Amino acid sequence: MTTVWRVARVLLLVLWVIGAGLTWWSSPREVSYERALAAVDNGEAEAYQWGSTWEDRGSRWFDAPALSSTGESGPWFAWRTGDDRVFWTDTSLASDQTTGEGAASLARKLDQPPAGDLIPWRGWLQGISIVLALTGAVLVIAGPAPVRGTRWYWWWMLVFVPYGLGLVLWLFRDRPWANAQEGSADRDRGWFGLVTAVLANFAVAIVLFLVSRLFEG
Repeated sequence: MTTVWRVARVLLLVLWVIGAGLTWWSSPREVSYERALAAVDNGEAEAYQWGSTWEDRGSRWFDAPALSSTGESGPWFAWRTGDDRVFWTDTSLASDQTTGEGAASLARKLDQPPAGDLIPWRGWLQGISIVLALTGAVLVIAGPAPVRGTRWYWWWMLVFVPYGLGLVLWLFRDRPWANAQEGSADRDRGWFGLVTAVLANFAVAIVLFLVSRLFEG
């Protein structure tokens, strides 16, 4: 069984890396209106959509935001390039907004209909999330007893820490293929897992904000 758990651990980590990588790669990047014009002129926009806001579904695992449709041109214009990167701009902030030509200038240059979905691997992200969540839940509930934390500790970490980071921590810190020592009283308890998970949400949000500002700079 030890070999089976070790292989399962590696497979789960690989699947998590794929999901995290796809999520980062497909995350929409805001750029200038001039950059949007250049992309359309150069034929970089292989697919596009108009909308008004990005709908974040608040997934605890991996997902891609969807652009809400306005049924008309503007105010937000988003497009996908040949390497499946997604960019967007707010045409209402265009330099020619006084004439109302921000969205219209782009619309006149486009020669293909809007795309159904800018992020083609959204289904893959959702599938990876389901596999990781279900596998992690089954292992925590019915698998070998964890060594460094109780089942409740890892349950809160698995459920509440975003992007599956609780699962990653469990795979690195604990040993899901080994049995806990009988009478062990120094394992992390459920209440500590809940507090840690709540604090982790704030920490992850701050780190993502700082990273996004760094890349913008």
